[in-house]
Amino acid sequence: MESWLIASPYPGMILWFILYTSDYYMTLAAARGYKEMGVFLYEKSFELTPQYQKDIDGQVRFSRLHITFLVGYTLVILLFWFLCLRLSSVPWLYSFLLGALLLLEVVVHLRHLRNWYQLYIYRREGGVSGQVTFAQRFSYLNSAFDFYIHAVLFGLYGILTFSPFFFGGTLICMVNGLRHSRYANRAFSMKPEEKHANTAS
Repeated sequence: MESWLIASPYPGMILWFILYTSDYYMTLAAARGYKEMGVFLYEKSFELTPQYQKDIDGQVRFSRLHITFLVGYTLVILLFWFLCLRLSSVPWLYSFLLGALLLLEVVVHLRHLRNWYQLYIYRREGGVSGQVTFAQRFSYLNSAFDFYIHAVLFGLYGILTFSPFFFGGTLICMVNGLRHSRYANRAFSMKPEEKHANTAS
């Protein structure tokens, strides 16, 4: 399966470009949808990545930060392919990097699909009333657990197939799980006046 991904840099670059672009715009759509729904409130922001919170809350359609990362990592994929398969012979390293980038987006897109379907059901027939406020710590702990679960799944598949691609996914999910666990601890230690509930915007 991985041979066609590493034979040329273009499959990885194209997949990354598509996934990272759709990630941003699906996040905008979900944040807007939950705000219109008016049932779920999020402490500080719907967006979990601190660097993107301002853009998502402001519904910025063309984010400089997003474009910078989009172009930057696309070029990183090209550079790593050249280094790993042209200047040296370590295709497994390129496969590992590609797995880290693409499988992280797979996990994130599964979340987007859950959000989309939940909003679809609500718009079609309702079924949810009242208001629920998600503390930032709660959101980060849920996110961290989701990353850990996928790290285990990718790791098991990587062991069964000895796939550097899935080992890359395992590592990046563990890293993000640990990062969100750290964010959760930081949110827990915040002073009450530093916290505020906000609808997803």
